[in-house]
Amino acid sequence: MKLITVIIISLITLIQTANAQESIYSRFGLGDVQSSYSARRLGMGQMGTSVADEDFIGTLNPAGWNKLKMTRIEFGVAFSGSFVSADNFENRYYAGTQFTGFTMAFPVSSVYGIGIAMGIVPVTNVNYTVTDHQSSANPNIGDYDISYVGSGGLSKVFIGSSYKLPLLDINIGATLDYYFGNLNYASTITFANADNLTATYQTTYQPKGIGTTLGFISPDFLAGTSSAFSDFRIGASANIIPKMNTDTLQTSTSTLRTDTVTTAPVNMKIPYRLNAGMSVLISKKYLVTIDVAYQPWSYYSLNNIKSNNMRDLFLISAGTEYRPVRELGGTFWNQVILRGGVSYEQTQYIINNTGINQVSVFGGFSVPLSYANTIDVGIQYSTKGTTDAMLLKESGFKFAFGLSLGDIWFLREEK
Repeated sequence: MKLITVIIISLITLIQTANAQESIYSRFGLGDVQSSYSARRLGMGQMGTSVADEDFIGTLNPAGWNKLKMTRIEFGVAFSGSFVSADNFENRYYAGTQFTGFTMAFPVSSVYGIGIAMGIVPVTNVNYTVTDHQSSANPNIGDYDISYVGSGGLSKVFIGSSYKLPLLDINIGATLDYYFGNLNYASTITFANADNLTATYQTTYQPKGIGTTLGFISPDFLAGTSSAFSDFRIGASANIIPKMNTDTLQTSTSTLRTDTVTTAPVNMKIPYRLNAGMSVLISKKYLVTIDVAYQPWSYYSLNNIKSNNMRDLFLISAGTEYRPVRELGGTFWNQVILRGGVSYEQTQYIINNTGINQVSVFGGFSVPLSYANTIDVGIQYSTKGTTDAMLLKESGFKFAFGLSLGDIWFLREEK
């Protein structure tokens, strides 16, 4: 079957896609938090907590699955690049690709707003490479490089459903989330003098645990009115993550051998995350959203030890989407969807008593493959950090590409 083939290809994409250079600051905590799981969400500012779609799968708020009309499959990849500067005269460039998620959803009841969705999406991403060149006055040591490399991240597999409360038009949703990850942090010293042995010290964390996501979307506060504004709603969701059991492995590797320094299970505490937003439709074509997110990373701890480099995350974003009213026989250009957005993020990082903030602008579009299928593109440009206080400033971009496919499954045939 055609869609089974698509699922197989999607899973191959999931396995084979490599991680991208994310941020130098991702060496702290669990790395950069991934707020956007699709090219569509990225194009309009990353969020959209109060938005319910019939032809896209949102993962931020499970209450948004109530309008699904078809079985849908979505997946995507992203290409990221970053210019990193330590001052006005020194720059480095890093780039790579990243898997951005695989989701599947199908409607159960349009009357009761029941939609079921499942998938795998990234939660945080660790990916950085930093090299520091040093010189020693001792001729037996000479010049050497210390490289710091991090990779991996935290992901989750989820399954959940939405439901519309009778008579109230209030949509609620919930998911069961399984979190898992593999985070690697390595330090390598390489000597110019061949008589000295290269050595690597690596720490690996493998957390796992079960959590949940709860959400709601309000009724349309403008229902029954006649104006250019319609479908005005508010929404909120909460990600609740309990303490996770984390296997820890520390190894020391040299040219001669590899030694296991220590292995031990520890507890990892990841703070909850709250999302809230509002949206309104203007002239039946322009969707406008405003969202906020909060996650108190100052409570993050590993083995009951908090990090001095973590603070509370706060994100505010605004986005818009232009979608022409669908008409039978419409031209290709009448089916193209355009998007844009901006955001300001107080990230969870605080280094040398200086908070690391990020400002982003977004854009994107969807082009039709057929009536229910689209190719989605999202673009982000951001600036992050500062060169003050001996820190680094990053100017980065991300191109996200997604495929959203819809078909009718489980349709009862008339006898």
